[in-house]
Amino acid sequence: MEFHYGLWLGVSALYSESGRQLGEENTRPFLLNHHIPAEKIVCKYEGSREGRLINMSALKPAMQNFDAALAITKAVQSYHLARKHSSGPFGVWDLYILSRASIALIAYTVRFRRQVSPKIKVSDALTSQFQFISGVFMICRHMMETGNASIATNQPLAHQTLFNYADEHQIFISFNGMACAGSTKKILEFLEFCNDHSPLTGKSEIALDTIVSEPDNWYEYALACIELDCFVEQERMARMKREANRSTEDDAADIYNAVGDYVRGLMQVHAPADKISSAFEEGALLRQNRILRILGKQSIHRLDPKHIDARLA
Repeated sequence: MEFHYGLWLGVSALYSESGRQLGEENTRPFLLNHHIPAEKIVCKYEGSREGRLINMSALKPAMQNFDAALAITKAVQSYHLARKHSSGPFGVWDLYILSRASIALIAYTVRFRRQVSPKIKVSDALTSQFQFISGVFMICRHMMETGNASIATNQPLAHQTLFNYADEHQIFISFNGMACAGSTKKILEFLEFCNDHSPLTGKSEIALDTIVSEPDNWYEYALACIELDCFVEQERMARMKREANRSTEDDAADIYNAVGDYVRGLMQVHAPADKISSAFEEGALLRQNRILRILGKQSIHRLDPKHIDARLA
């Protein structure tokens, strides 16, 4: 369920058409990580990645499908822009939603009961997009978790600014010390593309209904998952503050609250009628059941206390 697993756990263990797991060595849970052998070389790009090992086996199919990944990204971005209630700039909150909604493409296809012809393996094009856009998500998430002023409001951030932030905070480095294998040029190109909301030119467009059944439902699913996470993070920050009085938690909680409000404003078909409950467990259960309804699944009566403890740890 989304409360416990989110959009990443389990999904990262799926296999691509190329025979590699989506999460590579970052696949979670560890029990499902098959540690697929990979060709590794030393990174020569300047910055925090220099001198670290990079995975060339994963990079090759990703780069072969780079243009297809751009087309998928543009389809998600165009859908999101069509649902925005204002003509304001494409800000960093929009970038966060773009990344999460893109990741939700895969989670939705394996969890939605009415998904037509679910595939056992994820296409290399979608795998490539998943890997590129995950970096965007990690940049935004780090800013939110640390209460960074750059993401306090929904203002645009230049692609070079995003890259510099990621490099400075070692977001391109995984838990095992390996580095993102993409070239600096390609990373900057992708970040710039994500910020550019002009129509796609020179590349074949892709229709979202060729990836997910009922795209409107997929988007509601993505928004509901983001809203749930914002709700959970506010509670986690509040508990951290009670344990150690640090202002960072206040800043981060304010950001998650603002992003949650923004997302709730975008939700339509399954817009939440309930207010944030004073009882965390009740509010989390309401949100999880909303997601289950979107997926066409039965509601649950309670959240496992072990899952609650794990999410708030």
